[in-house]
Amino acid sequence: MRMRTMGSRAVAPLASIMLLALVVAVRGAHAAPELPAPRDTTCTYRRCALAVVPAWNGLDLVRGEAEERVARLGFFWATDVSLVFAGEPQALEHAQRAVRLRRTAAVFTDLGAALLIAAAVGGLADQDHADTYRGLAIGGAVAVAVSVPLQFSADGHLSRAVWWHNTQFAR
Repeated sequence: MRMRTMGSRAVAPLASIMLLALVVAVRGAHAAPELPAPRDTTCTYRRCALAVVPAWNGLDLVRGEAEERVARLGFFWATDVSLVFAGEPQALEHAQRAVRLRRTAAVFTDLGAALLIAAAVGGLADQDHADTYRGLAIGGAVAVAVSVPLQFSADGHLSRAVWWHNTQFAR
């Protein structure tokens, strides 16, 4: 009986390590932001304006009516999208704030997900310590709940950065 309990206790840390490895892999899969399109007189709204498009793991910044992806502000790890707004002070300020907020939110999101997974796996494998896993689940839910308003705030700043960028095309 004791060996079964010892093995069950090892499941939660193993699941947490696997989740962290997945998070690191997802972070590494994000491409670095591309440099902004060169500013020239042929850059029109239809060709160079930015838009925000939802993706499963964040928000994509796309350029022009062809919707060429130029950056992604991820939910689990935010790459720096500020290069897209280089040379545009108001847009750059909002983009940098969006990245800072999203990175803070990502810590809470990643931690919450890890705690929830550890609680689910550990709770199923080791029912003798249900209160411990319940506490982990509550902690995970709180972390995810804290991340939500931060994620929305980051979205708002990204939206303002895009708005400032697109003002150059106003007639």
